[in-house]
Amino acid sequence: MAFAEGRIDGEKVFRGAVFPKTLVPPTALDSSLERLVETVERERGSIADLLRSHGAVLFRGYDVRSAEEFDRAVRAFGWEETEHVGATTRIKMTDRVYTANEAPVDQLINFHHEMSMMKQSPSKIFFFCSEPAPEGGETSIVQSNVVVEKMEERLPEVVAKLSDVGLIFRSKTAKDEDADSEKFLNKTWKWVFKTDDEAEAEKRAMEMLNCSSVIFNGDGSAEFVFGPTNPIRELGGKRVWFLPFIGFTDNMNDVKNSFGDGSDMPVEAMVTYGEILEENCVDVKWHRGDILLVDNHSVQHARRPGKPPRVILVSVCK
Repeated sequence: MAFAEGRIDGEKVFRGAVFPKTLVPPTALDSSLERLVETVERERGSIADLLRSHGAVLFRGYDVRSAEEFDRAVRAFGWEETEHVGATTRIKMTDRVYTANEAPVDQLINFHHEMSMMKQSPSKIFFFCSEPAPEGGETSIVQSNVVVEKMEERLPEVVAKLSDVGLIFRSKTAKDEDADSEKFLNKTWKWVFKTDDEAEAEKRAMEMLNCSSVIFNGDGSAEFVFGPTNPIRELGGKRVWFLPFIGFTDNMNDVKNSFGDGSDMPVEAMVTYGEILEENCVDVKWHRGDILLVDNHSVQHARRPGKPPRVILVSVCK
């Protein structure tokens, strides 16, 4: 392969495979955008194999400077694009490129699979560092199959019960008063579903989401109820913890999970789950021009709090 192997601080090894796999230009003369595009187009099959084996591939040291150049790099991989849908603020930069979540950089965004509650979630995500935070702001990644293994080791009874009766979890849109605020969730159901009519919004929600019911609240928010369903899925030959189990922020009061039979989810289970994420994740400290390719069906990602400015762009593929 026409890449050299790189290393990053904090990388981990699972079953003999480094996580993430880091690829760099073989020489300084090979660091241009043109050379990256040429090499990716030539090595598509090998890169796909690396992604399956390692879960994430970091391209570092290439001269990629803008949303337009990132768009060119993404297209070189040859994967079909998909639309990004969600209840958070993103700005469309090009046909295939969006800003990452626009919530203030000092806020944690917890581990999750992108669009995991949708009926169709992207199989791959590209992240591009246009401007790294001066402090913090790392993107953290963790292999969801490792999360399953560790939960089975430490809380086998919880995993068994989830397999038996499933999980019920809830997700909310913003209240009217929080619309377009600096909160993590700042989009109302009216914005998400492009309608002011509750019946039509419910219809569209059931078409887009894997939810079982929708509750409209007096404060203008909507709550989507998912399950009972097993959060563990088999995707790409791996058993992965695919559905949300803890909140997107570090506020445990936002978490409203229960077992499928209606019994309470032990706080210990969510605390242990969070500990496993932290013990097995890798924080990717961004360098300008980095492109991180993530298998969204096997790897969760998170955003560490940091200081502005921080500009990370994303592109998602079917």
